[in-house]
Amino acid sequence: MQLEPLITITLVAFIYTLAYLAKKRGKHPGNFELEIQGCIILLKTTRLNEIISRLGRKHAKLLKVLGDLGIAASIVTAGYGIYFFHENLLLWVSSSSAASPVSPILPGITIGLDEAPYFLLAIAVTLIPHELAHALQAASEQVKVRSTGIFLAVVLPGGFADVDENELASKNLRSKLRVLAAGSFANILTFLALATLFFVVLASPLAPRPAGVLISGTIPGYPAHGALAPGDIVVAVNCTTTPTLDEFSRALSNFKPGEAVKLTIIRDGKKLNFTLTLATNPQNSTRGFLGVRISQAYTNEWLLKAFQWLIVVTSSVAIINVLPILPMDGGKMLSYALEKALPKRFAKGLSLGLSIYLASLLILNIAFSYSFWLPFKP
Repeated sequence: MQLEPLITITLVAFIYTLAYLAKKRGKHPGNFELEIQGCIILLKTTRLNEIISRLGRKHAKLLKVLGDLGIAASIVTAGYGIYFFHENLLLWVSSSSAASPVSPILPGITIGLDEAPYFLLAIAVTLIPHELAHALQAASEQVKVRSTGIFLAVVLPGGFADVDENELASKNLRSKLRVLAAGSFANILTFLALATLFFVVLASPLAPRPAGVLISGTIPGYPAHGALAPGDIVVAVNCTTTPTLDEFSRALSNFKPGEAVKLTIIRDGKKLNFTLTLATNPQNSTRGFLGVRISQAYTNEWLLKAFQWLIVVTSSVAIINVLPILPMDGGKMLSYALEKALPKRFAKGLSLGLSIYLASLLILNIAFSYSFWLPFKP
């Protein structure tokens, strides 16, 4: 894990160097226009503009109906998000073990590079519908889409639909809200479709099943260190199969410190046997201790991880994006609504104040997650 931040930094530095050289030489990949704005690299294209405009006009009635549903869904989702982050912060303060960790997803930093392919897949499945929904809704409201594209902000990839803000500002409140709500509504629908598909998969032969206990690490000074290695899968203890964590724990509970235990593991596709003498459990002197960090292993684990990432990212983006925090879509929606109902100066101040408060709430959730959860992550 210690090498992963270095690998990530090196890869990011290489990409940025290529981007700066390409920008300096005036070379653009394919039909994209390359821009560098501070630490953000953007690749823009106008090739989709005509297609988006035509589809938006053709299906304007349907898109307006979906837009209204999107407004309602965004309000409900924002309400849930505000409730969740308040409730979660109270849990961190009162009982950290019951709180849910909140952490930005940074490949090679907060997640391992082995998870990066799943993360990138989830980003693509999340952002493509999100940005296309914004663009199509804008076209249906006669708002110009100037370009679409992708970006890289240090280690975070993303996408965008560059809607003409001046044209959007000139539209009525309902049209503005439809355009802004479209992205998160698309993510909500994507999440529901993925959740339904996942339940279908669980009822099929492809369903991931418990396949043993995955060794994610060993503790120096204890029996497993130097014998077992990260990636090993324990499938039996003294010839008793242990497909789940509970069965593994029950099997080991029968042994006392100083007793030998035979472990059957799978390593690189081969079955191996190890006999280890148990140490004393530091939390219970009557029980033996291997000194391993473990997690559940599954058949078709790639499928399980793919669905987990897809569901987590689509739902997270849907919630975060509609929180009334500027400059996110939810913040813009609230700002337009307040300006419609209140004097413009007061509305801007209130919108900014709410943005600062909710952004602070989100940051506190992240800070508590790092303080209480990440240090103990296996």
